[in-house]
Amino acid sequence: MSSPFKTNKRAYEDMIADEKTLSDFDKSDAFDNVGPEIKSYIYQTISEFEPYSTPQTVVAVIAKDPLKLRAKMLEQGVEVDAETLRQMYRISISLTEDGGKLEEEGLHEDIFEAIKIAKDKLLKNLYQIQDEVMSNQDRKIQIDSALGGGHIH
Repeated sequence: MSSPFKTNKRAYEDMIADEKTLSDFDKSDAFDNVGPEIKSYIYQTISEFEPYSTPQTVVAVIAKDPLKLRAKMLEQGVEVDAETLRQMYRISISLTEDGGKLEEEGLHEDIFEAIKIAKDKLLKNLYQIQDEVMSNQDRKIQIDSALGGGHIH
């Protein structure tokens, strides 16, 4: 399947490559042999970002160490023990282009749910950006119309 969205294979490779740097991540072995269901789900997830990307957009799906969240969670007053975090998957999805980067994470004991959480959070950000851009364009059209003698409806 050919697509101008060139990052599907790259995102999967990024996930596998980055995971190998997580020496203290207990579930890292699970990513050494990513099954076809997970691989397919990642590709499906990535395809949902196509409307918000260009061929230059780099998408990365990366497994991160959930234990590294513990200090931040404790600072925020969230009590969580290391064993609970050790049972979780922490998945990051990022879109990068021209030096800009949007990234969101999902944390869940089920890898599919962790991917979905990260995807949903990132899509929510993209929707908000799109709405803001559309609102600004609409205002500009109304202002241009008013300055040009047109009526605002």
